[in-house]
Amino acid sequence: MKRRLTLLLLTVLLLLSMSAGALAQAQKDEVVYARLDLEGVPTGVYLINAFEAGEETRVVDYGAYTEAFPLGSVTGFSYQNGEAAFTMPAGRFSYQGTLESLALPWLFAMSYTLDGQPVEAAALSGASGRLEGRLRVRINEELRQYANSLSLQVTLSLDSDNCLNIRSDKATHALAGGSRTLSYVVLPGQEADYTFSADVHDFHMAGVQIAGVRMGMDTAMYQASAAAALAGSPLEGAVSGLMANFLEGMQGQPSVSFTDARNPVRSLQFVLMGEEIPAPAPPPDTAEAQAPQTFWQRLLNIFKP
Repeated sequence: MKRRLTLLLLTVLLLLSMSAGALAQAQKDEVVYARLDLEGVPTGVYLINAFEAGEETRVVDYGAYTEAFPLGSVTGFSYQNGEAAFTMPAGRFSYQGTLESLALPWLFAMSYTLDGQPVEAAALSGASGRLEGRLRVRINEELRQYANSLSLQVTLSLDSDNCLNIRSDKATHALAGGSRTLSYVVLPGQEADYTFSADVHDFHMAGVQIAGVRMGMDTAMYQASAAAALAGSPLEGAVSGLMANFLEGMQGQPSVSFTDARNPVRSLQFVLMGEEIPAPAPPPDTAEAQAPQTFWQRLLNIFKP
């Protein structure tokens, strides 16, 4: 009997130790950062691997990076053969990796016309005329599982002093300081084609900003609104189930690691930054040429060749 009790006690202690080890696992969030050129093509893709733990935790993480380095203090950080390993203290820790692949779940294409004629984005700095821009968003079929999980929030910002008569029917317009912001939303698994136009002079534009996030919403509010709109109609009884399925699709599928299926993740998001179209450079020495010259400056000019 005593032996059985001893074995039972050892078994309970073993199970408790296994549970404690499981509880010590760090929570992980992934944020993918990418730079896009003026046409929307990725030129660099980086991933911030962010971990959160309630106690000192040993972490092994996987990903194909050309380089990886810690963004804080941890014990024994190493990255070899696609495997990052370290021991983190209680709290938060992140490390950055430069991804070997430039592929993203979406394919972007930016194009422009000026006064009806196609023009390269690089030639638009300081341009004047009727400008039309077009942004096309397509899904990269090889990475569709991520596009099916995330919504895109696309933001363009135009200088109100240099851009007049701004039009974009599919955008949400907002004024912020001296700029007009155009915002677009692409739902999970969808493709889009957006245009905007403006009368411009001395044109310049900040780079397009794109965020890929898992959408959250108050589903009960949307269902109640739809039910109220269809009250008394034959669809009133079916609307609740239809809306539930629709809203579930809009919120996307559960997050999956962008680097390796072995990594459990709490969340995944993308932050994409486009290249700006800069303001034209001022003529050289304009200020010096316009400033009044002193007597000594006029005298020295006599001796200049």
